[in-house]
Formats: sequence, structure tokens, C-alpha cells
Amino acid sequence: MKRINIMTSCDNNLVKYLLPQIVSIEKNLSEYDVHFYLAHSRIEKDSLQMLESFIKENTGITFHEAKVENTSFYEKFVVDGGRQWPHEAYITLRLQDYLPQDVDRILYIDAGDVIIDGDIAPYYFDDFEGNSLIATALSFKANPVTNEQELYTSEDILELAHKCLFNSGSYVINVEKFRSEGYTENDYLYLQNALKENAKPGEIAYFGDQGFLAAAFVGDVKIFGYPDNKDPSYMPYNFRSSFWQWYKREPDYKPVVLHYAIISKPWIVRFDDEVIETIIDKPDFVSKVLVVPMPTIACMTPQHLRLGEVWWDYAKETPIYEDADIRARITAENWVKYYLPLCEQYNNLYSNYVVLKQKS
Repeated sequence: MKRINIMTSCDNNLVKYLLPQIVSIEKNLSEYDVHFYLAHSRIEKDSLQMLESFIKENTGITFHEAKVENTSFYEKFVVDGGRQWPHEAYITLRLQDYLPQDVDRILYIDAGDVIIDGDIAPYYFDDFEGNSLIATALSFKANPVTNEQELYTSEDILELAHKCLFNSGSYVINVEKFRSEGYTENDYLYLQNALKENAKPGEIAYFGDQGFLAAAFVGDVKIFGYPDNKDPSYMPYNFRSSFWQWYKREPDYKPVVLHYAIISKPWIVRFDDEVIETIIDKPDFVSKVLVVPMPTIACMTPQHLRLGEVWWDYAKETPIYEDADIRARITAENWVKYYLPLCEQYNNLYSNYVVLKQKS
């Protein structure tokens, strides 16, 4: 039986949302020997015991706790990368410190908002070809790089740190190479300082963990599926639900690793089909509502909301389902009654009274 190693990291707030994720792994990777590693530094004992008991009683997955005792190194990256990413997001920089020697590769996924809905073998067992990472192109910010020589200036690396090259919700790490290369904390801090020195006043030095990783591993990332198909929209193993907003079409492949990479996570808001059909699935919804510059509802397309039901299908088999469903539906009711009309009023006011164009 082939072994698959999967790792995530989070704080105490997200632990319960790992349960649907665990169910999805169990159902779709049952033919593999799956080892699940949870890296953390501030998860409460009761939450950890709840997760471990659920995995032991309901799955054949082997659970491993990767406790990070000293977080001072990771905390140094939070402010300069934008405070929305906690220090847990940077633990993969030194993940070899928390893994046994028999782990030579591992799939890292974001906590809670990533669901595995099929076989990940083509992605997980892909040939690194000497690279440290295998990742999925972040197509709406930067196309995959074809000429490494173009990236060898500080200006280009700084641009990558902001635009990123890949999305970090799902990527495969060459743990064996991390060990052999001997990346040190000083190596990463040197790069962080260089990015800070080149950043514009008032601007973050890098776009979270994925921005820092893009700068740190220039020329050392294999973009999955590229350049064979030369299609940056090819993202079956890190399918972001904002796909439909970018491309205005359906994917021509089956999404396998689903990443709800926006703020309105499935467990935050859950609309009834009737609401989606009568309010959201209308031609003027985007123009009247989504123009509002609030990331909470960015990418809230009907397709995104319906894709969220995949998350709920797995959540039904966990003890968090009933409470999470009630909370998400209450939020949806409030959005329909108060928030969406307010957004529409805002945009009408914006359209009628505010002019931002420069005078010629």
C-alpha cells in the first residue's frame, strides 16, 4: 500500500473545521496508507483530543501531532507579510524539524477550507524533477515563468513576492531536499530583510506565506501541468472557487482538491437554493453587489456557493454539522435581509455621486 503524507497547520479556532477535511481524505484516499500531520503551537488540549479521537474512531488515517514549541521565528514573518496570515502559515519553512526521517515528501493543505474530492495520486506522486516544491499556478496574478534568467534581479523577485507564482492552499513539498539543502532560519531572515528593504513605504514586503515562498524558491518550483498544456487555468489539485469569476466558464476537468480560498468559507454562510436562484444567480447581481470593495463577498458566484455544498456533504458525517449549519444559515438570512441590500445601496450611491477619474 502506497503511503501519502498530508500536513496542515492552524490555531485552536480552526480545529473543528478539520473534521470535514478528514472525512474527505478518508473517503477518497482509502486505498493508501495516509498519515495526517497537524503542526500547531496554540491548540487547546481538549480540541486536540477531540480531533485525535474522531480520526481514530472513524478513519484508517494515522494521526501525528507536530507540536511547535518555539514560534518566535515564524512570528517574525507575520507583520511584513500582512497580518491576515497567522504565524502557523509559515511553519512549512522548517517543516523538516517536525517530521520523522521516513517522510520524504508531503502534501501541505490549508486547514479546513480544502477538501479532497478524488484521487490525488497524479499530483502527490509527481516527479519533483529536482525542485523543492510542486504547486499550482496562481493564474490571476502571475503566469508560470518560462525563463528563470528573467527572475534573477531583486526587482523581479520583489514583484514575485507580491504577485506570487502559486497558491499555497495545496502544494507538495520535497522534504528530502529541504533536509539535504539545509535551509536555515538565517537564510529565510536574510531574504525577508531584502524584501523589506525593497518594499515601498506603507506596502507589505510579501503577500503572505505564498508570496514569501515564491521569492524564496525562485527557479525551484515545478508548476503542475505546465508547460505541457500551457494553461494557467489548469488547477484540478488546487481548484479555487473563484475560478468562475476569472474565466466565466466551467472547467474542462474534474476538480479534485477543492480550495475555498475566499473569506466567505462554507461554514460562514450557507444560502438556500432558492436564494441563490432568485437573488444571486442574476445578471445584475455582480454589477450591483460585487462592485462593493469588500472581500467578504468577493467571488461569491452561484457556482462558488454550490461548490460549498461539497464541503457540507462531508460535514454531515461529523459532529459539528448541526451547529455549523445553523450558524451559517443565520448568517445567510442576515445577509439577504441587511447586508446585500446595503451593498446595493452603496453601489448606487457610488455610481451616482462619486467620480474618481482624473481630469484630462
